[in-house]
Amino acid sequence: MRAAGPPQGPSLRSGRRLRDYSPWLLATGLLLLLQWSAPAWLHRLDLLAYDLLLPRRAAAVEPALVVAIDDASLARLGRWPWPRSVHADLIERLHAAGARSIAMAIMFAEPDPDPAGDMALAQAMQRQGAVLLPLVPVLGAGGTVTEGLPTPALRAGAAALGHVDLEIDLDGQVRRVFLRGGASESRYPALGLAVYQAIAGNMPDAGLPGRRRGPAAPVADAQWVRDFEVLLPAMPPLPRISFIQALDGDAALAQVRGRAVFVGFTASGLGGELASPLQAHHSTVAAVDLHAHVFESLRAHALVTPAAQVAQLGFGLLLVASLALWPLGRARHAGLCGLALATPLLASVGLLHVAGWWLEPVAATLALLSGFALWLGHHLRRSRRALMRTRQHAQATLAAIGDGVITVDRQGLVQFANQQALAQFGPEVQRGRRLVDALGLAGDGMTLLSVALEECLRDAMPVRLSSHIRTAAPDGARDLRASVSPLRGPAGELEGAVLVLNDVSDAVASANRLQYAATHDALTRLPNRVLLHERIGLALARVQRHGSSLALLFLDLDRFKRINDSLGHRQGDEVLRIMAERLKAIFRSTDFVARWGGDEFVVLMEDVSGPDAVALAAAKVVAALREDVETNGTRLASSCSVGIAMAPQDGIEIDGLLAKADTAMYRAKSHPDTGFHFYSSELKIWTREYLGLEVDLRAALRENRFELHYQPQYTLRDGALVGYEALLRWRRTPEALVQPDQFIGVAEETGLIVEIGAWVVLQVARDLASALAAGRPALPVAVNVSARQCVNHGIVDVVRAALQETGIPSALLKLEITETTAMTDAAQVAVLLREISALGVRIAVDDFGTGYSSLAYLKRFPIDELKIDKSFVQDIATDADDAAIVRATIALAHELGIMVVAEGVETEAQSQFLTAQHCDIAQGYLYGRPQPLERREPPDAGPGRSTPP
Repeated sequence: MRAAGPPQGPSLRSGRRLRDYSPWLLATGLLLLLQWSAPAWLHRLDLLAYDLLLPRRAAAVEPALVVAIDDASLARLGRWPWPRSVHADLIERLHAAGARSIAMAIMFAEPDPDPAGDMALAQAMQRQGAVLLPLVPVLGAGGTVTEGLPTPALRAGAAALGHVDLEIDLDGQVRRVFLRGGASESRYPALGLAVYQAIAGNMPDAGLPGRRRGPAAPVADAQWVRDFEVLLPAMPPLPRISFIQALDGDAALAQVRGRAVFVGFTASGLGGELASPLQAHHSTVAAVDLHAHVFESLRAHALVTPAAQVAQLGFGLLLVASLALWPLGRARHAGLCGLALATPLLASVGLLHVAGWWLEPVAATLALLSGFALWLGHHLRRSRRALMRTRQHAQATLAAIGDGVITVDRQGLVQFANQQALAQFGPEVQRGRRLVDALGLAGDGMTLLSVALEECLRDAMPVRLSSHIRTAAPDGARDLRASVSPLRGPAGELEGAVLVLNDVSDAVASANRLQYAATHDALTRLPNRVLLHERIGLALARVQRHGSSLALLFLDLDRFKRINDSLGHRQGDEVLRIMAERLKAIFRSTDFVARWGGDEFVVLMEDVSGPDAVALAAAKVVAALREDVETNGTRLASSCSVGIAMAPQDGIEIDGLLAKADTAMYRAKSHPDTGFHFYSSELKIWTREYLGLEVDLRAALRENRFELHYQPQYTLRDGALVGYEALLRWRRTPEALVQPDQFIGVAEETGLIVEIGAWVVLQVARDLASALAAGRPALPVAVNVSARQCVNHGIVDVVRAALQETGIPSALLKLEITETTAMTDAAQVAVLLREISALGVRIAVDDFGTGYSSLAYLKRFPIDELKIDKSFVQDIATDADDAAIVRATIALAHELGIMVVAEGVETEAQSQFLTAQHCDIAQGYLYGRPQPLERREPPDAGPGRSTPP
């Protein structure tokens, strides 16, 4: 949408229109003045233009013959005038030679001294029958003009008369003739026309070429009247014989037959020569030649008609109007303007050579030139104003843009600098100073810019710096992106260069922030995996180049998930920040500490002397990270596991080294006594076994290759069978039955324990339902529940679904959770246990005594049983400490109203001690081993002989 400008009323628009057309109005006035006044200088210029454009008449097949009264004839026949008998003799000879007509361009105004001579000439003219005599205007006394005619006797013998009046132009040259003329009336044809009419027949005036003098008007007797004005074309040479040759013999007269013959003066001194531009290489032409040329031009229709005054004026006005309107009058192209100015001359050339019309071009050309000059002056003034306005706009734009712009000449001297450039570099950027001295660039910025400037001036091509340059600006160091472009002059010549300096400091800072965010951990501010990979790649390249060694330490915080789950992620994030600070404080400045993700960190140590130095560093890490962490008033225990891989000993491939360090870290977790472990080939085997075990566990779950074995539980008071504990087994192959201690750890780490635990609960419920359906008595069965199953209270849904599917009494199902699981998040566990208890399912705490139970929480939990861990039971008969712990546990449980179950009872001594301490229930090999469901025993079997449900 075009912005609205100030209103322009009719007066303003008309003023602009008048100003636009004023040059052409002046040109029109000049044209009218020139055409009206017709100054002599204008006529001279038009004559000169005609001479330059002079059309050429083609030579005729049998052109007219000129019989010349030349110097040789005068020398032979004597001084002029000659007797008329000589002329009669010539006519006789020409007639005898076959001349078609004879035009005598000789005045016979006075009688011959010898009357016989006139008589002889008249008779010869009558015999020939086609002899033409001339007449001339004669200026008499008082300015009167009369017709100079031949003598009456000769006039009577002539076939026709023709005037020999030739027009002499202002420049004294003959190039035009009037085809008709006479005193008071133009009744006589020109001599050349008379000859043409004598041969071709009388031509009416309507068929004559030439410019008419206009409608007939009364003319005084004293005036010579001319009509049918024509311009003569260029004159090719005509055949010529001497007068004396014609009298002497037949050899010269052989050319006469069938031709028109013109007889006249060519000798010097007799007035027969006239100045004329019509004949090439000759400044003068004999009058007789001009009369013959008029005849030949009539034969060839080559005479040129001058345009009338009205036509001249109309043509000029049309050209001026065309230029004033469109398009050439407003053409900006010099070629079009030149073509417009040459239009009158081109039109004259076209009409002259095509139509035989002569249009005088000078007046129209001068009018156009004056109009164009005035228009050009107006245009130049407007262009100058527009240029000044454009320059002001450009300067305002350069001052307003945010880029610094500096122009230099080919010597590198500053020519211009906008306000932004001055703000970037200070007032030192002055005209005439060397660019190197004016710009205070930091580092190698000036070198880069100088090279780019030199390349631009050498190749005349734009150059853009690939890197940023830095300047110490008054407001601080700034980053600039520079480009150099050639500066050309009006003719396209190289004058210098333009430097554009774009301040990209904010963009660079933003890019640096993004780069930092992409390569650093937001929580700990440590490098992340991306930057770690780059650094390991560079370090491995140095290892191969210099033969040095490096070590990768893979760190994992132990039991960190428990902190997140119990205290929340905010506390966990604070612990991670503290651990990151400890790691940065331990290692050298040349070492590289990165966060791998979660609670895992990686340390890259270069130029290590050997495993001993790495082990010392790892030991420092383990010791530092084992110190308690205090955050938000809470003191937390901490530890870590470290896996170590070294290059080139363990490989030189990045991912391989990280995987090996990770493997070593997991082995360290399984051996927490040292806290760190080096990678070895045995770990590779262990890793393969671990992965294979995970794959087989998934297949076993999918193919239902797990089994349940049931271990009986008896009361110590009367030896009655009161329940079972379901124990999981894995039928890896038909012959191999895998115990839980060989796969439960992998199932816990991979999360498969959740699906396996759900299968155990459902399978126990189905077995109980089958026993009830078979009519056998069903006893409660205890099922172990892992910590992972308690996450998000998923175990509640599992138990509820099993009870709904099988329909067994909920009291037949008992869930066992470890003391450690119960104390992980006591508040959450209390809620979980209450939900399970609400289903009617009994709850037991397994491995009691191995953890750090809070008696307050223990009292609040809905616990039905405490199971004493077998590690305390196995030495109660010989170890006073174990006996005291067992005795205190039984007493505590009974005080809380909780039944006590002892695990791992294998001897009578253990059984007797537990009985003496009033332990409620016992299980172990003394009472029975775990058995599959298919094993059947008699219903009355006692301890050591039991039947699973």
